[in-house]
Amino acid sequence: MDSLKSYLDQGTSFVKEAWTELAKVHFPSPKETFQATMVVVVLTLVMALWLGLIDMGATRLVHQLIS
Repeated sequence: MDSLKSYLDQGTSFVKEAWTELAKVHFPSPKETFQATMVVVVLTLVMALWLGLIDMGATRLVHQLIS
């Protein structure tokens, strides 16, 4: 029975500490979320273009070498 009480006390303590930490979290505004999303989308497109160009160049080089 003491073991059960100990588990309940630990669980209660954990929930209280988690709630305290959650109160410290800064949740971004919708504007901040949109801006961060746009940065990710733009960087992803730039990297896709860069890698596509590198791949196209490498493909042409290999075809030149084996032809």
